[in-house]
Amino acid sequence: MSKRIIAALVAVAPLSLFAVTHSVKVNADGSFTPAVTYIATGDTVEWTFSTPYDSVIPVNWDGASPGFCSAIKPYSATDPNQLTGPMPLAVSGIFTLSPLGAGYTVETAKSRCSNGLTPRTTAGTEMLCAGGAQGATTDAVWTDPSLTGVFIRLLWNELQIAPGTADSSFDFTILDREMNKAVKNGKVFSLGIKAGDDGTPSWLFTNGVTKLNLRDKGSDDEAGCGFSMALGNPTEAAYQQRYFDMLRKVAAHVRSRADWYRALAYIKPSGANLVSHENRLPKRCDPGCTCNTQILAQNHYTPAGLYAFYQAQLDLLAVEFPNKTMSYALIQDGFPKINDAGDYEKSDGTSSGGPLPAGSEQTQTIIDNGQAAYHLAFAVQHNGLSTKKADNCLRDMNGIGCPNRWVLQEGKEGQVTGFQTTNETKVATPADVDSALQNELLNSQGIFLELYEERFWEAVHQPNGVIAPAGSGFTMSQWSDQLRNRRLNLFPALGNPFPTTYAHTFTLPQGLSSQTLYYVHGAKCGVANPAAIIIQPANAAPPPARRRGVKH
Repeated sequence: MSKRIIAALVAVAPLSLFAVTHSVKVNADGSFTPAVTYIATGDTVEWTFSTPYDSVIPVNWDGASPGFCSAIKPYSATDPNQLTGPMPLAVSGIFTLSPLGAGYTVETAKSRCSNGLTPRTTAGTEMLCAGGAQGATTDAVWTDPSLTGVFIRLLWNELQIAPGTADSSFDFTILDREMNKAVKNGKVFSLGIKAGDDGTPSWLFTNGVTKLNLRDKGSDDEAGCGFSMALGNPTEAAYQQRYFDMLRKVAAHVRSRADWYRALAYIKPSGANLVSHENRLPKRCDPGCTCNTQILAQNHYTPAGLYAFYQAQLDLLAVEFPNKTMSYALIQDGFPKINDAGDYEKSDGTSSGGPLPAGSEQTQTIIDNGQAAYHLAFAVQHNGLSTKKADNCLRDMNGIGCPNRWVLQEGKEGQVTGFQTTNETKVATPADVDSALQNELLNSQGIFLELYEERFWEAVHQPNGVIAPAGSGFTMSQWSDQLRNRRLNLFPALGNPFPTTYAHTFTLPQGLSSQTLYYVHGAKCGVANPAAIIIQPANAAPPPARRRGVKH
């Protein structure tokens, strides 16, 4: 062996041969033992949690001031000493949907709420009433131990109240409040930002985006031509620029606090919407009604443009939300039948010119592109899970009442999948909730379920927590455990979203003689002063409590 190689091996020996793993206990009250850990560059710190919902969050601290809980560090994926963790991927369990309008309050059960309205639902001696803060999930839900998290549903026009990317153009009131609730309660959240009928900002149309006056309805069983809406075309460059600028601003805001960013479970591609956060556009051209396909075609909508919009959005989300899972909510036949030549489906069902895309072709292509580009970082969900009506849907995906077969197919292909139930009038009782959960567990490979808030609250307030005694007999916590166990079995390579330990290896930055990193428990900041990790050079003399080669 040459002298040069020997010298190189000697040079790296302090980092590679004598690296130490240091153990830190996260105590039940949110403090850490030991509170100060001395390490050498190249060493690892492993935290052992008291609960699966514990976290490690870096703070800026001068060693004396009391306001460290307001000094959470930003999240930076490129910082080698970014100790934020654990970072959950492909999160499993039970989520609720945040309200798009006023939230709920919990009152003593009676015939009318204190505001005179009819209760949304009643369970035992309590009832849910409308009239809470805008977009707020109730504390009774946030604090429930069986809840994994909340899908925070935002409207673009309420979030970005004026054009531009200045702070004054945005109102983060709802988002900040709900992210803080997630952190405080040790939960996670998903995030989606809707345009569509009630989320498209009106200022778009005086800032370079073409205004399209469309009319459509949300489902086939609605009568008439639907309702009028002013939308932008997501394949138009100006629309994409405005939506993507908004996403960049939101991402930077969420990353501005490491505790917020750690709690993010799924970021949801959106922006091409009709009445919900699902990915779809007005597509009807019924006789006597607005011909949406004609209007979109005349304004240069094409499948190729749609694919480019989604691929650019996925690329942006991957950069702006690193180490997070994207979850695409599909409507299989959700996009207008228009071809790349500009031909469109007319009111009699024929084409104005050449062949048109098949009903699910555009959705399938978007899913295939996302899967090819981002693999397990790209999840697929359907927002229409109903009660169980069959038992063999993984063999016969077209069976009556089976979960969406496009999601089932993605699950068979090894993708992460999940569901949201049909609306609260169709999955309307605790027994329905239990049946929908059975449908997901038995008839799909889904790992999470999103429930309307009132259905979740009602279900967990059944006697002894048993959702449906004549059904599965499970509590919501037991259902959540079922989904989490499935997640661990199906995707072991992604790690446990809620592990019992978390580890990070540290490097002393060049030019520094030492570095002190302070951190807190995300949900229990303030119970004690921040703990500290002090990184020293590899050849520094260790303090008395530190011994090379010993895990402590």
